[in-house]
Amino acid sequence: MKKKVIVIIVIIILAMVFSMVGVIVNQKNKDGVELKNIKVNEVTRSVFYAPQYVAINKGYFKEKGMNIELTTGQGAETPLPC
Repeated sequence: MKKKVIVIIVIIILAMVFSMVGVIVNQKNKDGVELKNIKVNEVTRSVFYAPQYVAINKGYFKEKGMNIELTTGQGAETPLPC
């Protein structure tokens, strides 16, 4: 009897964990659209990119279904070929 109770509790806990993982993995914006992860690498931090920073912080990209991951590459003398 005691083993059955423990097994049921473990099954319930596992079901809760798997459901939470599903919620975390499938990020959605407030309209229910799944977000696509997009990596953006800028050459350097600059005032010229201010509109981009504002759009990311205000959530405009997320409204359109994009999750922006912004990194700074610190510049390069010659760009790498695509």
